[in-house]
Amino acid sequence: MIKLIKIDLTDKKVSIEDTTELQRDFLGGLGVNTKLLVELTPPGADPLGPDNNLIFGAGTFVGTLLPTAARTELTAKSPLSNRFGTSNSGGLWGAALKFAGYSHIVLTGKSPTPVYITIDNDQIKIEDATHLWGLNTCATMDWIRRERGKDYQVASIGPAGEKLVRFASVQNNYHGAWGRTGMGAVMGSKNLKAIAVRGNGKVKVADRRSFARIMTEAFKKVINHESFGYTHRYGSMVVADPYNKIGALPGYNFTRGYFEDWVDTRGRGVFERKYKEKDLACFSCPVACAHWTKVKNGIYKGYGNKGLEVSFVLEFGAKLGIKEIAEILKCAEVCNLYGMDVVSASGVIAFAIEANQNGLLGNLSMEVPSVWGDFLGILKLLENIGQRKGIGDLLAEGIKRASENIPGSKQFAMHIKGVEIPVRDPRAKWDVWTLGYLTNTRGGDSLRTRSPVDNLYGKERNYFEEETAVSEDTINKLDMPNFLKKEIFGEPPFKVDIPKMARYSEDLITIINSTGLCIRPPVHRALGTDFYARALTAVTGHPYTEQDVMKIAAIIWDLQHQFNVLAGEKLEDFAFPDRFYEESLTIQSGTKAQLPRDIINEVVHRYFKARKWDYAEEDLYL
Repeated sequence: MIKLIKIDLTDKKVSIEDTTELQRDFLGGLGVNTKLLVELTPPGADPLGPDNNLIFGAGTFVGTLLPTAARTELTAKSPLSNRFGTSNSGGLWGAALKFAGYSHIVLTGKSPTPVYITIDNDQIKIEDATHLWGLNTCATMDWIRRERGKDYQVASIGPAGEKLVRFASVQNNYHGAWGRTGMGAVMGSKNLKAIAVRGNGKVKVADRRSFARIMTEAFKKVINHESFGYTHRYGSMVVADPYNKIGALPGYNFTRGYFEDWVDTRGRGVFERKYKEKDLACFSCPVACAHWTKVKNGIYKGYGNKGLEVSFVLEFGAKLGIKEIAEILKCAEVCNLYGMDVVSASGVIAFAIEANQNGLLGNLSMEVPSVWGDFLGILKLLENIGQRKGIGDLLAEGIKRASENIPGSKQFAMHIKGVEIPVRDPRAKWDVWTLGYLTNTRGGDSLRTRSPVDNLYGKERNYFEEETAVSEDTINKLDMPNFLKKEIFGEPPFKVDIPKMARYSEDLITIINSTGLCIRPPVHRALGTDFYARALTAVTGHPYTEQDVMKIAAIIWDLQHQFNVLAGEKLEDFAFPDRFYEESLTIQSGTKAQLPRDIINEVVHRYFKARKWDYAEEDLYL
């Protein structure tokens, strides 16, 4: 039996439910989270009210020894976008939950006083947390492990979650996070400080022989994939230099796509030579894309942190203009301690700096830096946001709400559907990834749409299709249904149909997030729909076909979309900020033209057609 823990924090009631059929029909992880949220949370519910459900879901493969089987999805209605909200994290927490005998936790209601939850195998307790309220996330974890045991894995919020900062994160042990869409604020609204989990069991698989063969196959494919070496070596930092080269950095709030000194100050070589100490890995992961980073010189000498995630560098280093990696690490540390999403935090600060430069902040101007790269000013503003002090109280509402309260500032608010846009400028490179900013069911984000045949250096600018960067033989070997290959790639010389690939990649990543594997390139590119069908069959005992898993993934995505429509989403929300349509982007070779609004709208409509979404009949998007 696959079990779910349901906790009503208002009444302090704990119940256990059998979710075997739900797991079978929705794959697990994100899929089950989606179905539960749609069933349990009214689309019109206040995201920070007791009717919102907060759902942790460890993927079906988590706790097994499939490569990267460590990912857990955290889902609720987002207080940032007022729509479907979800975030994903790895580490050891999800495996501990599975070893304790559970796949999901559903939290509803609101405790009258601060509490935390302990799950020790079959012992589930709701404990007083008044002494933990106000502590940062690391201090919270220290206390719980000191008092309860060092082998507990802890999900916790910091002061930002307690104060309902709308982009507050839930931290995963010391250095991981469920970062995007404000899940920490939802947790804080329930007066829930932490969930500590310890499990000593095992995850059972239905067909051990088949599973052993599939596991061996998966490891070989992942380790032998061409992306494995550089992903292991640099982690996500592998893209830092290429983004600068093609002018895709989000520099100075998406006004500058490159920096002349980027490679020498914030590039991956600097990270490797001067800061990287050792490799780190999540549960059951051969890629080990995380690294322990240590500052060896300067005033922060000796300071260490997990990193260096490229989001830290692109957000604080490019978007805000901080040059020193040590200072970038300190900004990331403040976000971790307070429990705030790095992308949204840097996004609202970039917005505030540009508004200040244009004289829009009045008496509050002294609380916001007026120049890019002001490390101390940025660090102080991060703390004020986490504490909701001064202008930090307004910025804690997120970029959309902040811009609605500062006259004349909306042109500087870089968000889609209320969610701050991360890492890459679509004017520099239009592809499946950047279309995904618009089609993503959780708003302006880059991690739910990604082609398994990315071509970062494609020179042709075509908004409907892009050049492939792989050979015909590679396409033939790609683990993708043959009929979709014909639809997406056509006939040689191959091109990628961007709207159709967006749909396929979203469905593939939905499968990955439901089963609990990772979307890093060695997994995302090496393993496809046939593999997931066979692996699910071996683990669960239920016979899945490739068509089954694709159909279920599409249903999951449609449920998320339907939730958003009922929550008020309109066709006009599928759009970039005006800056991308009206301003050119400064890059090394000169400028990149702005996006053509009418053509982008047509690409979106072709995506709707690929999804078989008919808005004319619904009369909701007109």
